[in-house]
This record gives sequence, C-alpha cells and structure tokens, in this order.
Amino acid sequence: MRNIVSIAVIAFMLVAVAALACAPGPGPTPAPATGPVRTAPASTKPAWEREWEDTLSAARKEGEITVYTTYGPDWRVAMNEAMSKKYGIAFSVLSGRSDEILARILKEQQARVYQADAMQAIPGNRYYNEAEQWEAVFQHLEKMLVLPEVTDPGAWVGGKIPWVDPDRKTLIFWRDYLSVPVIINTNLVSAQDLKTWDDLLNPKWKGKIILSDPTLAGASNTVMTMLASSIKDWDFVNRLLAQEPSVQRDYRLMTEWIAQGKYAIMIGPRKEEAQSFINAGAPVRYVNFEDGLITTFGAGTIAVLKGNPHPNATRIFLNFLLSKEGQTVTAKVGGFPSARVDVPTDFLDPATLRKPGMKSFSDASKEHLQQFSATNRRLREVMQPLLK
Repeated sequence: MRNIVSIAVIAFMLVAVAALACAPGPGPTPAPATGPVRTAPASTKPAWEREWEDTLSAARKEGEITVYTTYGPDWRVAMNEAMSKKYGIAFSVLSGRSDEILARILKEQQARVYQADAMQAIPGNRYYNEAEQWEAVFQHLEKMLVLPEVTDPGAWVGGKIPWVDPDRKTLIFWRDYLSVPVIINTNLVSAQDLKTWDDLLNPKWKGKIILSDPTLAGASNTVMTMLASSIKDWDFVNRLLAQEPSVQRDYRLMTEWIAQGKYAIMIGPRKEEAQSFINAGAPVRYVNFEDGLITTFGAGTIAVLKGNPHPNATRIFLNFLLSKEGQTVTAKVGGFPSARVDVPTDFLDPATLRKPGMKSFSDASKEHLQQFSATNRRLREVMQPLLK
C-alpha cells in the first residue's frame, strides 16, 4: 500500500513540473505606445526681448544710475520719477556747466575713479576738436541699443540714428535743436522790437542786456562765436558789446532777473531755466531772428563712460532716454524738439521749431569747427573789458 501511495505522489509531482515547463514565460517588456514626443515649449520671445529682460533683471539689482549733466533739478526729478516707476532704478545727477563736467570726467578717468555712468554735457565743437581724447573715455554705444523703437532708423529725423560720430559711435544726440539765443521780459520788450539781430543794437537797449559769459562753454559761447564767424562779423560783435551788457554766469539768477524786469533781454539763456519760468507763468518769452537761426545739437548728447559702476542700469537708461516716452519727458522739461519724429511738439514754443525758408547756420558745420579755436581766442580778448 505504501508503495502505491509513493508512486502516486511521485507521479503527481512529475505532472506539476511538466505543467510549469509548458506554461508561457513573461515574454519581452512591451514597447511604449507610439505617438508624438513632447518637449518643453521653446520661448517665442524675440532675441531683443530676452536680452532686454536679462538686462533689466541685472539693472534692478544694481538699483541706480548716476549721470553728469548740464540739466538742473527739473530733469532729475522727471527722469527719477519715470525710471523708478517703470524700472525700479533710482536716477541721480551731478549738474554743472559743460566745461566743469568735462574737466571732472577727465580727472576722474585719469585717476581711475569711476563715479558716473553716463554724461550729457559735451558740445559738438569740443567733441570734434578733441575726438581722440574722448574716444579713450567713452564706450561704444551701438550694441547697447536694444529697443526696436530706438534702433529703427525711421524713428529719427532724416531717417537715420543720430550718431554724432557715425564711424566711432560713442556719442549720440537726441535733439533736433534750433538754438534760441535770446529771452526777453514781455513787459519791457514787444515781439516787434526784436525781429533781426541788428535790433539788438538799438540804443534803447544799452545797459538793459544781460549776457551769459561767452568765454565758457554753453549757449552764449555758441551764439557769440556764430555771430562772429557765420551770421555776422566781428564788427557786429564789437557793436553789441558796446551796448554794455552785464556779463554773468549763474543761469538761474540771470533768468530770474529777466522775469523780475531787472533786465529786458538775455543773450545765451539755458533752456531749462527759461522753460521753468515760462511754465510758472513768468513774463518770459523766447526770441529767434529770421535773418539767422542757429541749429545745433549743443550739449543734447549722451555718452556712456568707461568703467561705469552700473552698466546694466545705464543700458536701461540709455534706451529709455532715446524712446518716445523718454524723449517726451525730456522735451517737456527742456522745451526743445526731439530728434525723434514721433514725439509731439504741441507743447513747445514756436520759436524753438524750424520754419521753412528761414536762413539757418549750423554750429556743427565744417567751416565753423575749423575756425572755432581761433574764434574763441579772439572772443576772450574782446570780452576782457567786460569781465574785469
């Protein structure tokens, strides 16, 4: 009996092993389902926009920018409000005359002291005459321009980006500037009193003219050198100085004296101070002369300094300044037309705008620049009796 049970158990085990051997195996791992491969979506932003966002992110970490400028507090307040609200960047300035700022910049650069990021101060004649010196101080700007509205040539007067130096591209100007050589007190001078330059020689204005010191860089220097070399001649300059003008240097004080009626006429005003008094309702008005307009970019230029401490914030500022918004802010403060064609002019005095048929002279002309140094030397000589 035991033998029979053992045989049965062994038989059962053999059948079980055979069944397992015949059972299907696990087989190969099934292939994944076919279909399109999904990847992370690529950025659809244009390259300039990605570059702008990266620059802005870095600029916000820097948090500020410092500009040396001939403009006063009105521009600083307006630009600081715009830059801080739009980009979170504080805007500060050091203001002064062009020659003071230029001397400071050169001294700092030579000592490798880098406090300023950019400079709005240099007149065209000085830049041309000292080009190599300034090329060593300024950075190239072309690659810093990012916004399409800035890099579009069609946005600018003449259909081209307004480089002062198309070859070096270290200096760019933003004004289509018609120099306004004179302001008057409208209670003392009528529009009919001053229509041509010769009207300044009328004996009734003797002792009633204030002249911004033309031996220093600035608006008055442009006016007087252009009168001597282009619009009129040295005889006219001597007759004008025989009117015994009071020669001063403080722009705001001189403009205040015009507003108060202490003097009737000021030659060589700075537009920002004049515009400030005009906006406040003072009896101050611009005067231009039909027989000789002066066209200039003056100190309406911007340059970025080498070694600047806030490079990203500077780049944001540069693009904003040259945008329609930045130009509108600046034009309203300064009272002059922009070199952009899309900036409105309805808030500007007609004396600041070009008119067809008027005879004009450019202080950036080759002839004027070639004789500029000699003209300046003689101007300093003839001014000596009034400067004592």
